[in-house]
Amino acid sequence: MANEAYSDPAPVPQAVTAPVTAREQTARKINAAPRRRQPVPLSIMGGSTAPQNAYILFLLVNITLFLRPAELIPALANLPIYEVLILSSFFLSLDQIKRTVKLPMLKRQPITLCVIGVLAAVALSHASHMYFYGIRTSTVMFLKTLMYFLLLVSIIDSPQRLKGLLKTIAISSSVMILLCVIDYAGIIDFEFIKHVSDRDGVSDAGEVIRVFRMRGTGIFQDPNDLSVLIVTTGVLCWYFFNDPAASPLRFLWIVSMIILGIGLIYTRSRGGLLTLGIAGMVFVLPRYGKKAAIACAVVGMAGVTVLAGRQGNIDLNSGTGHDRILLWREGLTALKSPDLLFGIGEGQYSDLAGLAAHNSFVHAFTELGLFGGTFFIGCFFFAALGLYRLAQFQSRNQGRPIFRSRELERLLPYVAAILAAWCGGMMSLSRCYVVPTYMVVGVCASYLNLAGASLARPTPLVYWNKQHVIYLIGVSMAMFIAFLIFVRIFAH
Repeated sequence: MANEAYSDPAPVPQAVTAPVTAREQTARKINAAPRRRQPVPLSIMGGSTAPQNAYILFLLVNITLFLRPAELIPALANLPIYEVLILSSFFLSLDQIKRTVKLPMLKRQPITLCVIGVLAAVALSHASHMYFYGIRTSTVMFLKTLMYFLLLVSIIDSPQRLKGLLKTIAISSSVMILLCVIDYAGIIDFEFIKHVSDRDGVSDAGEVIRVFRMRGTGIFQDPNDLSVLIVTTGVLCWYFFNDPAASPLRFLWIVSMIILGIGLIYTRSRGGLLTLGIAGMVFVLPRYGKKAAIACAVVGMAGVTVLAGRQGNIDLNSGTGHDRILLWREGLTALKSPDLLFGIGEGQYSDLAGLAAHNSFVHAFTELGLFGGTFFIGCFFFAALGLYRLAQFQSRNQGRPIFRSRELERLLPYVAAILAAWCGGMMSLSRCYVVPTYMVVGVCASYLNLAGASLARPTPLVYWNKQHVIYLIGVSMAMFIAFLIFVRIFAH
């Protein structure tokens, strides 16, 4: 393979039968010199690495996603800080981005191809209805998300950079959640944080029951959205706490996890609690096997039922759980024959049903049709497939390392848990087009790029070919049919 080192050629003795010219002597010296081994690239994408300045700017982009300067300092409200940072990072790493979007590289990393496919689906969802204004606005909107994703997979090209990005995300989101917890508890009143009082059913006396729930800042205004972020951040905190190379200050990650646990309770989110259970099962599974994962699930469900109050009361036949299933039915019913392929149009679900679908996969199928829904599912299908293959390699190797990088070996169960947590959260949230979703997808793509190059025999873990496309279409159709059957059974 191109990434493998070359071996030294065996010398071939030659008899000198004629005077040797100076040019021939020079050529022989060059051929006789030992051939240097080609360094193995850190990523299967190969090529030159992005400048350090672009990486630092990209870290600042991620900080502004969680700690928005305009909210913390009102005087900065009119400054396009995020836009300046991301555009500067984009232009500094333009060569790496150009390489990432070339067809051979897209085949090596089909997750990137699927994200670009979602952009095409967004445009086609409006083009199929001849809605030209929607084509322009929706395409520009998702282009910003695509720009972030391309930056992530182009710049994060070493284990050190991946670890630095994850630490930036963990610290920034932990600080944001800490501010929300302080405000919710009434310790300090931050003007930029507003919590919400939600309807939670009706009492036996006919009175409306309301619950006060913690919200986040910026793009995390939904308590359910915030709860999924809390679980994801908790996985990252656990990863850094278990870092054998960390200083004694690593115990601060325990403090962060305690704050995250309090925040999860304050969100009063059932979906967040389910997300925590899913992340825990996936984390335990590759280390301790199926029996341990099932045992953890049973103990967790029993504990949730007893201790979690509202969050442990999950009912699909009434309340908000059933209301969401009715929203799924509205969207899936709208996919009649004219809209089945390209959907009803990006951003049109709320006009159809009054609210978002509260399920990212149903939302994608309805707005983008089978075409766009398949590409959206592909982002997570290829990520999960690559991680599954790595877990299989580990199992067959009977505990021996499969990577040259020990850090990538240690990171595998944490990346799997983050992906599982976000997919579980998207079952109750509509987050098809926002940056945090593609942050998680991008982290998985970058990890697979690094992991494939770190194997004993460097190779892409997933590839865009006929076999994988058939698998993707099969998984997409199976999910679509499963949603139809589920809605038919529970929506009444």
